[in-house]
Amino acid sequence: MSAGPERPSYTVAPLAADFRPGGPDAPWAGLPALSVGHYLWLDNGYRPKVEARLGWTPAFLYVRFVVGEPRARVRYTRFQDPVYKDSCVEFFVDMFPEKRLGYVNFETNAAGALLAAFGPDRSRRKPLWPEDLAGFEVSAAVPGPVDGEHGAEEWSLEYRVPLALFRRLYGQDIRTGHRAAANFYKCGDETEVPHYGAWSPVETPAPDFHRPEFFGRLVFG
Repeated sequence: MSAGPERPSYTVAPLAADFRPGGPDAPWAGLPALSVGHYLWLDNGYRPKVEARLGWTPAFLYVRFVVGEPRARVRYTRFQDPVYKDSCVEFFVDMFPEKRLGYVNFETNAAGALLAAFGPDRSRRKPLWPEDLAGFEVSAAVPGPVDGEHGAEEWSLEYRVPLALFRRLYGQDIRTGHRAAANFYKCGDETEVPHYGAWSPVETPAPDFHRPEFFGRLVFG
């Protein structure tokens, strides 16, 4: 961790049962929210409100973002497309930081297209493929390509990540009380107003989300 400002911490609540993202029985309202509220590097006044909520079961990690953004850009729709150029939210997590193996980046645009890889830093990353992510499911409020108003004042997306992925990557299971390192981001490199938001501030002179030394902490409740 950086010796700069104190890093934030979030407790991932245990859930009573598994559910499908986007389904009517999703328990999001009962989970605490974290704010992706530190807008970095660009002083253009664009600071959409972004909240994330997480929960977990023995089988899945659940993630939901709500983004106060009435105008959005979605051009990329395929798995592993460069979705960070669109209206995008990102979840980077090193599930076992003491092992020093690396972190996973889950990058999703407003329509739910996913870019995902694993590695220790920006330059040394290996893409994750469908067989790695078996069981991953995503639900997004924006149905497809858009460039401008999408019909609401905010957009949301939610997904579940199979914990088997982390078991394969790190060789260990997540248990109650486990502590991971993570950050959450909001970006749009090629949107109407480019922007870079983070949950835990990144103290670099130029935009770079691939900096695990600035991650905050996740505690599995």
